[in-house]
Amino acid sequence: MADRVVAVVAHSDLPPDPQSLQMLERLNRSGLLACPPVALPDLHIKPALETPSSTATATRDTLILGLTSPSPNCGMSLARMSLCADDADDAALDALFSELARRLSPERRAPVLSPDQTADVVLRGAEAAVERYDLASSTLDYMDQRGNALPSDVDAQAVLRAVPRALLEIGGWKFAQVGRGNHFLELQVVDEIHDGTVARAWGLAEGQLVVMYHADSGLLGAFVGRLYAHRRKNTWRGRLYEWRIKLPFQLRVGPPSRIPQRINYHIAPHRLMPIPADSEEGRRTLLALQAAGNYAYANRLAVLAALRDAMRSVWGNNIAPPALLWDAPHNGIRREIIDDRKLWVHRHNAVRVEPPSQTPPHSPFAQTGQPVLLPGTERTSSYLCVAGDGAANTLHSADHGAGRSALRLGRPLNNGAATRLYTYRNALTEMVPHLSDDGVDAVAQVLRACDIARPVARLRPLSVLKGQG
Repeated sequence: MADRVVAVVAHSDLPPDPQSLQMLERLNRSGLLACPPVALPDLHIKPALETPSSTATATRDTLILGLTSPSPNCGMSLARMSLCADDADDAALDALFSELARRLSPERRAPVLSPDQTADVVLRGAEAAVERYDLASSTLDYMDQRGNALPSDVDAQAVLRAVPRALLEIGGWKFAQVGRGNHFLELQVVDEIHDGTVARAWGLAEGQLVVMYHADSGLLGAFVGRLYAHRRKNTWRGRLYEWRIKLPFQLRVGPPSRIPQRINYHIAPHRLMPIPADSEEGRRTLLALQAAGNYAYANRLAVLAALRDAMRSVWGNNIAPPALLWDAPHNGIRREIIDDRKLWVHRHNAVRVEPPSQTPPHSPFAQTGQPVLLPGTERTSSYLCVAGDGAANTLHSADHGAGRSALRLGRPLNNGAATRLYTYRNALTEMVPHLSDDGVDAVAQVLRACDIARPVARLRPLSVLKGQG
């Protein structure tokens, strides 16, 4: 990466999207970055976002919110179940997903958290959810950053000043939700073990059921991501609501002498605005992003608790609760050491990769390296992988999934295999026929070839809960 060229990781069957590469090449020439950007195998453009998906970039001393998604700490979780595929007949699946749809419904008549409780969540992250839902305290060991994005010596009042009170109220309504769009909760079976040693260390066996889900910081995070930068992606209604909060908040907070600076950094329609990280505005911005990150960590544990309670309603109170195997974000900005330099790493739909050489000795993954989740789609398999040392060449990053590649290369199988698709309103909606795994296999193969991450297990989808819109 010493040469100033974009670092491209790609499979021969999945050449990188030319438009995405052009965007990254322009960014590489802009002078904003400390080193060349990294293009990962599932590289593609998402509508109205400033940079392509499946990328990692790094800056020396600035925060550039447009280099990542406006949804801080959007991430994935994987939980092990004590059940096997034979325990999940059609009737059990219908009952389980009916319970999940009810407990995780986006449409509510009352908030889950008060503003003060939401404030506790943004300050303490996953720890607040562990206490609220009576989860095992060891759950935190299976989360990136142990589920807390804030530094241990943070000023709590400074954090709360960085997040408008109105967002704490919104956060109370939208807590404990998977969300809409491409967010999902999928029941999977461990279909094939690729690394038996690691699989055993992680408590996995063929035929075992697991649950993978994709959730974020909800509307609280979506607004935080737009309060501190003008983002192209928005609806007209969302833009109106954003400005109702944003203008008074950014113009009233702090001394009037900083108003021109705040307008320039947070309000003016710049595509990629660098904010000095060690400035007053940079510190405010980072605290707000970390607070939203804590909300996301806690939110995904609330989903885990909903899964536990739904399982008990179907299989009885004696059923062992689901055990979190891994939870990690794939959107965010973090200070990291890259080639002996402290840089701000910006990940856009990319996950941090920690092999054994980088994993803290007290971690349950100290001997194996951390898990890397590689979801496909509800029509293909997904992979559970383990981190490799080659990630040092990709800003310690891997794809957050292989969904676009899975659809690019997937072929109809016509063998009757299908996933049961559930929605929040209509219970079982359809049976979705499976595609071949050519696309997700290609992404897994190139990650393995580059020693970024290697497959531990293939996970086949059985049923999935997805929202609409």
